[in-house]
Amino acid sequence: MTYRFTRFWAVVLVIAGFIVMGLGVIAAVAVAIVGPDVTRYAPTLDPALARVVATMACAMAGLLVGAPLIVTGQVLDAFLVQHDMLARIHRRLRKKRARVTVDDRTRLFPSRAARR
Repeated sequence: MTYRFTRFWAVVLVIAGFIVMGLGVIAAVAVAIVGPDVTRYAPTLDPALARVVATMACAMAGLLVGAPLIVTGQVLDAFLVQHDMLARIHRRLRKKRARVTVDDRTRLFPSRAARR
């Protein structure tokens, strides 16, 4: 099995994570340049401090949403690569086992039938 569907979604998760993080940075830059008028809703706040807090909130939101998407996609891809490696090892061992005959006298732990 190739697991193409699962590999596709692993790549999609990584790409989506980078896009979300990029959008968070773009939103942070937009907030820093344009800046919301937060002081209209809370007149006691300093406008510069409100702009810095809003900028940091946008950047952190992008990071907090995008990073788990990237990690999930990479872990999923690592599981699939590990599955491929184990399948390859299993095929090699199965080919070797077909050529080797088992001698009960050479076993470290012989079966009960061989001990009698």
